[in-house]
Amino acid sequence: MKMTIKMKKSLVFVIGFLWLVTGCVGDQQRLTPDEINSNFEVIATLKKELTAAQENGIDVFAPEGFLEAKGLYAEAFHMAGEGKGDQPVYLANKGLSALAKAKSDAKHAQEIMWEVIDVRHRARKAGAPELFREEYKATEKKLADANRLIEEGSIAGAKDLRPSLINSYNEMEINALKKGVVSLAKASVQQARAKEADDNAPVTYRKAETELNMAISILETDRTQAEKANSHAKLATEMANRATEITELARTFKRRKYSMEDMILWYQKQLFEINKPLSSELDFEQPNHIVVRSLHNTIAELVESRKDSARIADEKLKRIHELEAELKGVHNKYEHEMSDQAKRQMETDLIKQEADERFRHVQSLFTPGEAEVYRKGNNVLIKAQGFYFPSGSAEIKTINFPLMNKLINAIREFPDSRLEVSGHTDAIGSAENNLPLSKNRAKNVADFLINVGHVKRTDIIVNGYGETRPVASNDTEQGRTQNRRIELLIVNE
Repeated sequence: MKMTIKMKKSLVFVIGFLWLVTGCVGDQQRLTPDEINSNFEVIATLKKELTAAQENGIDVFAPEGFLEAKGLYAEAFHMAGEGKGDQPVYLANKGLSALAKAKSDAKHAQEIMWEVIDVRHRARKAGAPELFREEYKATEKKLADANRLIEEGSIAGAKDLRPSLINSYNEMEINALKKGVVSLAKASVQQARAKEADDNAPVTYRKAETELNMAISILETDRTQAEKANSHAKLATEMANRATEITELARTFKRRKYSMEDMILWYQKQLFEINKPLSSELDFEQPNHIVVRSLHNTIAELVESRKDSARIADEKLKRIHELEAELKGVHNKYEHEMSDQAKRQMETDLIKQEADERFRHVQSLFTPGEAEVYRKGNNVLIKAQGFYFPSGSAEIKTINFPLMNKLINAIREFPDSRLEVSGHTDAIGSAENNLPLSKNRAKNVADFLINVGHVKRTDIIVNGYGETRPVASNDTEQGRTQNRRIELLIVNE
């Protein structure tokens, strides 16, 4: 009976896995895993690539190719342990080739199944994998089956599965939104109680319990009021988390044996840190309410100045549009008197002048500390080094919202463009961690542009390059700040 490709790939993996687990009986001393990784660099590389590929979902979007590469790694690892010459290197290189093809197949599958991927992302974000474990697992298996059909060339068969996959993920998302927020609130309140927040932050903890009980009561009496229940549940989560943080802070004070004076000095230091980026100074010789009011007024003035900058930018944009109208009027007036060559030259000049005005307007949106703007032909590159991400985190903090809004305004200057969002890190930390971190940061920025800026998801490409494309030296803080950036390429060609 002729063995299919799928059976061959499965057999390779099974054999490799059995060899890896059981080993071969013999007198020869086996190499340790550390010795294998040290002596066979290509095997260590394949292992690292497999881990990264699984984190990026290659095992879901190209399951057969990923399984083949994993089986070849297991076989290479086993043979390396037995010291079998060049065979481990050959198998590991073959595994890298199989994994490269799997990545290509996964990209093709993602292009075909983009609608499924979109609703799947929303379901995961809503907490479906934790709340509906079995249902989610079954749907993931069905998605893998669809992607396997794409690997085998049966595109039509995969497309037939799209509607049911979309329905399954969509239903889980809706149910998770109804149920998940309350479940999260319950877990947060339970965690706060386990941390003894009811003793250390009793007022805040009781507010969390009250809001949670309200949410549960609403769902029990009228399930159509899920949005109202979720509102109370979200507030319960916030209060519970806040109570937990108050508890941790109180324990810190107790552990360090802080006096009341120590705690007030600590509090003033926090105000000082908040005020540090501002030009004003805090006078702690004044009563506390005056110090807080001074800080409030300084921040309010900064916000107003940014509003003024936005107003000036809007006025410049208005002038650009007026100029466009004037130039169009001149063009219409003299069009019948001009030769074809002169008309083409005038149209070229108008287009160039409009592009120059748009580019200058985009440049005017950003301060030097926020971003640098360049032209690349008809395209515009924005190197935004003004982003703040906590160390090792990809979460977009509210401090980044003004810069995000400026990026959105820049994109709106080019309504028919495509976008390439790329993340970059400095060289602090390992390259292995920096690469996925940079991609996650770029992905979160892209999601913000989609959800807030209403950019079409299909118009955005996301990349992460880790520390591999520095624009300055990583030996200085200034250089590292420039290297920690998000680049947005607005493609108009």
